[in-house]
Amino acid sequence: MKKSFSLMEVIIATALLAVVMVSLYKVQGNSIFLLEKSNESRKSIDFLSLAMDAKIYSKRNKNIFLDKYFNIQNDDIRKEFKGIKIKIEDEIIGHDENRFENITIRRNYYKTFYSFEKGIKKTIYKFEIEL
Repeated sequence: MKKSFSLMEVIIATALLAVVMVSLYKVQGNSIFLLEKSNESRKSIDFLSLAMDAKIYSKRNKNIFLDKYFNIQNDDIRKEFKGIKIKIEDEIIGHDENRFENITIRRNYYKTFYSFEKGIKKTIYKFEIEL
């Protein structure tokens, strides 16, 4: 007598294989989506980092465009920077003063708020010491 698979066994095996393949396809799609979102978020944070500077408070309440903010010679980078707008707002938080025998120390506190059009925001706090 010849042994072989029945029709029911073949149908069940095919159905199980189809379920596994669909699951793997879905996991791959989710992985690619998460990778793209992660890369986009990292790139946006890098753009914000480029706009951040260590300048002392200057009452900036303006929008900067990265392609105009930097003098870039590379066409590919210039195209990537084109149209990227970052809003910068400076604010004085406060100041205090301490007097010692012959020395007066004055501290000024500043806050700079950077926001990127894709919803990423960073706040940088700075202080300045004057003798």
